[in-house]
Amino acid sequence: MKAIAILKSKGIDPEKPVLLISREEALTRLIEAVQEFCPGLKIEEMSKEDLETLVDSLGNAIVNYHPEDYHQERSALLDNSKMLKKYGLTDDEIKRLDFV
Repeated sequence: MKAIAILKSKGIDPEKPVLLISREEALTRLIEAVQEFCPGLKIEEMSKEDLETLVDSLGNAIVNYHPEDYHQERSALLDNSKMLKKYGLTDDEIKRLDFV
């Protein structure tokens, strides 16, 4: 049996997305992680392109990491750490973000 048939047989809309998070919610979650782990990072000074890259990267982290202890947000920040250094992210903050 195909996935669409199973979903429809249970009355589940097969077109409804599984993961849906707005950029506002993503940035809100990232700001909370920044406040806890890297308060020197100046998100408000980021260029439009860099901010879009950071916010959109949270989607990949949501798929790969559990939500406890800001692991998803920390992953997104770590993945973009080279770029974020130009906005104030320090090496000490990168160490705090890491999962070790």
